[in-house]
Amino acid sequence: MSEQRLERLEAQMAAHQEVLIALAAALAEGKDYSVFRRALDGLLTVKGQEEDPGFEPDEAFAFQYRVAETIRTIVDGAEARANR
Repeated sequence: MSEQRLERLEAQMAAHQEVLIALAAALAEGKDYSVFRRALDGLLTVKGQEEDPGFEPDEAFAFQYRVAETIRTIVDGAEARANR
């Protein structure tokens, strides 16, 4: 398996873990979907050096972006299924 494929799978696993943690936390609080969605929205924000014009993304930033991308795919799929 290629290094790129392994990195992608690692990011997807991390994203799934974050989604499950947010879901478990929302359920534990006995709240509705809006609590869960707000938690996910926070996970979709990639934290980088946006204010640094000389910033060059590194591996950690790229990983965080892949995690956020996977979370977005999960959120979009869940919302599409819920709206059927």
